[in-house]
Amino acid sequence: MGGTDVTGGTSEADDRGRDVTARAEADHWRELAVEREAAMRALSHRPLVRVAVGVDRRFLPTARRLRAGKDRARLAYRRIEVAAAGLRFRPARRRRAAGLARQAARLDPAPGHASVSVIAFAVGGDASWQRNVGLRPELVLVGGSPAHLEPGDHVRVLAEGCSSTAALALGAAAATSDLLCFVLAPPEGLGPGWLARLAESVTGDVVAATPTLVHPARRWWHTTEHDQLVRSEGLDVALDATGALVATARAAGAAVDVRRPHQDVSAAPLHCLVVDRAAYLTAGGLTGTDDLGVAAVDLCARLLQRDGRVVHVPESVVFDHRSVGARSELHQPIDPQGSAWHDFVDQYGRTALGEPGGRRPRPRWVITTAVPSARLAPRWGDWHLAEGLAGALRRLGHDVVVQTLDQADSLPSRSSDLHLVLHGLAPVRRTPGQRHLVWVVSHPESFDLSESDAADLVLVASAPFAADLAARSSTPVEVFLQATDSQRFRPCPPVLEHQHPVTIVAKTRNVLRPVVEDALAAGLRPAIYGSGWSDLVDSSLVVSDHVANEVLPAVYSSAGVVLNDHWDTMGAWGFVSNRIFDVLACGAPIISDEVPGIHDLFGAAVPTYRTSAELGALVRAALDDPEAARALAALGRAVVLAHHTFDHRARQLLDLLEQHGLSHGIGETSK
Repeated sequence: MGGTDVTGGTSEADDRGRDVTARAEADHWRELAVEREAAMRALSHRPLVRVAVGVDRRFLPTARRLRAGKDRARLAYRRIEVAAAGLRFRPARRRRAAGLARQAARLDPAPGHASVSVIAFAVGGDASWQRNVGLRPELVLVGGSPAHLEPGDHVRVLAEGCSSTAALALGAAAATSDLLCFVLAPPEGLGPGWLARLAESVTGDVVAATPTLVHPARRWWHTTEHDQLVRSEGLDVALDATGALVATARAAGAAVDVRRPHQDVSAAPLHCLVVDRAAYLTAGGLTGTDDLGVAAVDLCARLLQRDGRVVHVPESVVFDHRSVGARSELHQPIDPQGSAWHDFVDQYGRTALGEPGGRRPRPRWVITTAVPSARLAPRWGDWHLAEGLAGALRRLGHDVVVQTLDQADSLPSRSSDLHLVLHGLAPVRRTPGQRHLVWVVSHPESFDLSESDAADLVLVASAPFAADLAARSSTPVEVFLQATDSQRFRPCPPVLEHQHPVTIVAKTRNVLRPVVEDALAAGLRPAIYGSGWSDLVDSSLVVSDHVANEVLPAVYSSAGVVLNDHWDTMGAWGFVSNRIFDVLACGAPIISDEVPGIHDLFGAAVPTYRTSAELGALVRAALDDPEAARALAALGRAVVLAHHTFDHRARQLLDLLEQHGLSHGIGETSK
């Protein structure tokens, strides 16, 4: 990967000066944030602001009550919406009831007795459901009452008043049977034997079984459009249209069919779920959250991780009397915006769930850039860099999403298998359920060692910096250079409005970049594309403060020669600018400042300079003999197309994942 001597013959004082300049660049955005915060603090001391803050505090309790009232009104509206939709289907109840009666007649006799412990949460009063289970289970009541239970049943009462998940976990720990069945509300089976049928199905590698849960015929206030139809045949856990992981009820709203074969499911509701007790204990039981829906999916995920199977048993049919609070719950019983679901996805990632039968879904990538928001994305080079790599990965059959920094913690982001972060000025935290990769393409001076140690693999667009980092980091570090999108950057006919003898495409952060300063000192009049130049140079030199990425090939192809430079620390550490790859891919002549390793990459195809006099001489030579300059650029284009396209990088990235053992078991926490 080369040595760590990156001074390029400069003095120690020069190096210190470069570092100071580069750190100033990195501090620019941080300073803006500090200034905004200080301004807000100063503003808060003004009399009118103090009065406003005092009024706000005084009326805060009222505001909270108003918000609570608004929330109650919203819940009531959703409940009315459910009932209103359900009322339209009440005429179909007789037909649906007849269909259920036909399904009940098709049920075979219930199998023999099995050893089952029913852990029932808040089951009080009416215990008629006990006669409907088809066997005589051990009954462990949590948060409920032993009143009205039939004589002789083996009953225990535990954990009254405990939170639901914790209470059920205590009940399961106290159970003594081979199988556990969790009951969240008084169950009503379609004919006898629903529990016995579930118990019979848990055998071999099948470690859990879920019935067909059916909506009962509810009273008008609680009715739904799915009354007497399927509530769930298990749960499907998959990506929605936004790429977010969601849990949906399988076959919601379908008619019951008891003759269907058993099917593997990726998860199941906790209500009436039967689990092998040994597998339950090995998986760690019910843990974590008081959201029972998420707790059930969490348990199923851990059962699947241990090569167990969760199956749907169609001949076991149970009416589920739990209420429905919103129409969305008919198909999506777990709120994807809830904190419990976010925590679950954050913990596991998407593929930790696997798929029914032990299959795993196709891995999904998310690439997070340093771009603050989507509005700014078209103007940021990192965005187009990420899109170029994403396009190459997609051509290899991968599912890839590119996102901005403000989306790094979104549910779609955390639902991916592999998270590739383009290092910027703000670190992106690791999601435990993902493979986490960091690509250092800029600002090496701001890269903190903690970012490296938190990752599974660090990619660096510089051999010297990679070698230096590898000696300090506990994480594997690999050289992963920048590249070009050869489908976009290629030679094209010159465009009159972009035909300039000397072209510079670069934005400035309120400093006169060296290549512009050197060009002016050499007596050149470069055409400048980029923002921030109007106060630094003759405004007639500025062609545009922005040029769209898709227009750049025409800008480069139309130029007599393109000039390029590097920010100080990037140049010192040998981070070769992405612009060089793009310009050469267009077959355009380019001249750059001196950077370690640039001639190893491109040979003589990229002339370099150290002084303004050298720059002037190189530019005039290229303009005096354009055919020779284009021939030199053609050599560079051949090198880029042979070694430095995003298609090359995509294949290299997949090879690195394989090399470091990151291609298998994606979704398992590795750090």
